[in-house]
Amino acid sequence: MNCRHLVKFVLVALSFAAPVLGAQQRRAISFEDFASARLVSDPQLSADGARLLYAVRTTDLAANKRTTHTWLASVGDGAARAFPDEKTVASEARWSPDGKWVVYTSGGQLWIASPTGDHARQLTNLTGGASGPVWSPTGDRIAFVSAVYPACRDETCNAAKEKAKAESKVKARIADQLMMRHWNTYDEGTRSHLFVVKPDGSDLRDLVPGATYDVPPGPFGGSEGYAFSPDGRDIGFTAKDEGRKEAWTTDINVYAVSVAGGDAKPKTSFNLGADQNPVWAPDGKTVYYASQRRAGFEADKWRLMAFDIRSQTTRELLSAWDRNADGYLAAKDGKTLLVLAGDQGRDRYFRVTLDAQGKASAPKVVIADHQNTQLSLADNGTVAWIRESASQPPEVWIGTLDDAGVSNARAFTHENDALLAGLNLPPLEDFWFKGALNQNIHGWVLKPPQYVEGKKFPVLLLVHGGPQGAWFDAWSTRWNYQMFASGGYGLVIINPTGSTGYGQKLTDGVSKDWGGKVYTDLMKGLDAALASNKWMDSTRLAAAGGSFGGYMVNWMAGHTNRFKAFVSHAGVFNLEAMNGATEEQWFVEWEFGGPWWNSQAMATQYRKFSPHLYAKNFKTPTLVIHGELDYRVPYTEGLSLFTALQRQGVESRMLVYPDEGHWILKPQNSQLWYNEFHGWLGKYLTGPKM
Repeated sequence: MNCRHLVKFVLVALSFAAPVLGAQQRRAISFEDFASARLVSDPQLSADGARLLYAVRTTDLAANKRTTHTWLASVGDGAARAFPDEKTVASEARWSPDGKWVVYTSGGQLWIASPTGDHARQLTNLTGGASGPVWSPTGDRIAFVSAVYPACRDETCNAAKEKAKAESKVKARIADQLMMRHWNTYDEGTRSHLFVVKPDGSDLRDLVPGATYDVPPGPFGGSEGYAFSPDGRDIGFTAKDEGRKEAWTTDINVYAVSVAGGDAKPKTSFNLGADQNPVWAPDGKTVYYASQRRAGFEADKWRLMAFDIRSQTTRELLSAWDRNADGYLAAKDGKTLLVLAGDQGRDRYFRVTLDAQGKASAPKVVIADHQNTQLSLADNGTVAWIRESASQPPEVWIGTLDDAGVSNARAFTHENDALLAGLNLPPLEDFWFKGALNQNIHGWVLKPPQYVEGKKFPVLLLVHGGPQGAWFDAWSTRWNYQMFASGGYGLVIINPTGSTGYGQKLTDGVSKDWGGKVYTDLMKGLDAALASNKWMDSTRLAAAGGSFGGYMVNWMAGHTNRFKAFVSHAGVFNLEAMNGATEEQWFVEWEFGGPWWNSQAMATQYRKFSPHLYAKNFKTPTLVIHGELDYRVPYTEGLSLFTALQRQGVESRMLVYPDEGHWILKPQNSQLWYNEFHGWLGKYLTGPKM
């Protein structure tokens, strides 16, 4: 037993002993506790299921940075060590098919080493970096992506252009079409291209030379966006080649290209909605992918499709299933698909069985408790995945896929046991109520860590973004339930109309009705929670939300005085101004029925549901938070809200980050965010500390 394995053993023992100490001896989480959580991700089983690679991200609050290291463990005894060594910052580690090599990224380039960490060598040295390695099933190629200038056909050209840009004293940007900026970055002229390289570093080639599109589409696409055929001769990938229409269309396609070179050809151009993330069947005859039918709607149902290579035809596998195919992988037997789907506030894995004709069975849940993602499947049926919850940071879990589901499921890593042993982290408590249309709506209640029976506590209502999104039973690194509750607040967390994971009809219900059913659902849900939890103080209420959640807080400000305080983060305030300044035009045009110069859209949406039109009703003290690099909801929305509050004498405060976008990501910025949040709520809900 090595030292790390011994430490894990001790931590497990502590975790079992902790309840004996009693919750009263545990403390509420602090920001320092929150920052010290070790965030586990990216489990990767070797093909034989004997070894496991996984990543651990840590935060250095003083240095204001986060770092990811990779670990390699034996599945048999759990013994783990740093890979390739304790000093190297490595991520995206992937096994070769024969298990003899591991490719990984370090310093923005691809490296390869033996599983022992020996014989490490750098595979790439590209100006645009390298990331997202994927092995060919035959083991003779590694696919990855790198940023290039489309007009360049070699590395010398890319390096020269990058050098000229860095040395130029002129930093102006010129654009001939929209999407000149996206989320939090401007278009600097490069595109992410798909490359392959041999494991010895030779035969490096760009498979889409000259392409003016990104593989996969930015800004969030990763290695799930491309995959090799079983014989290693072809690669399927996701791309969006729409030219100046890119800003107002969701038409993404699945392409195929030969590893030997040649033209990349779209395979799903018949569908004007989005198609993405190809996965090859083991026999090479079928490619599975996710597809949205409705063009222009980014939150349409992701249908699981099967593309037949021989006939070049496609069909939907699970037409009767009212859930999204958020992720999927094919087992080696060719008869089993494991599908990830959001389901009533929790990500779960479902098994789909295919018969001899390729007809799919109804999905059957195999991994359900709490929040489950990032599944890895070995040839022998061993599975590893990430499980987390509102009271547990992510850890690797492991089990065996069998006829009954996943047996012997257990936590494999215990990176946070010592931290959690000293904290009081109450679990989420599910509740259901009747919403605006008398349908069942789901939510959670979270007690504060200071809870004692017979005492009243103030209440914080949380509103999620999207609007097509959901709160999950998960450990968020940004809007963390436990961090909110630590101030002595009970939480009401609701998935109202517009939420995903409850059927497409509920998801669809928010479009062209932003201030309607969602608002009613939230008020009804808050009332239901107050009625069934007598410890909640209905006279001390606050609400907070980000993005669409910020919009809804702004909407509440003009429509109710029941709250003592609001926190609006990156919230939409003026629908017309938002339409003109945001980058993803398809989003606002779908949600509001067209651009603001469309007279019907103006009358029924922009001039009906814009919070700025109700600013004269503002009375509730409001904390406004925004990042200047936020191009989804430009920070002028927050400035306009703050102006309206200040001009009318409403108590208000604004927190602006010049170095953050839609999300607050830097550790010390996050610390300030929570300090301001709790300072504001404490002022209006609990008063000054004695």
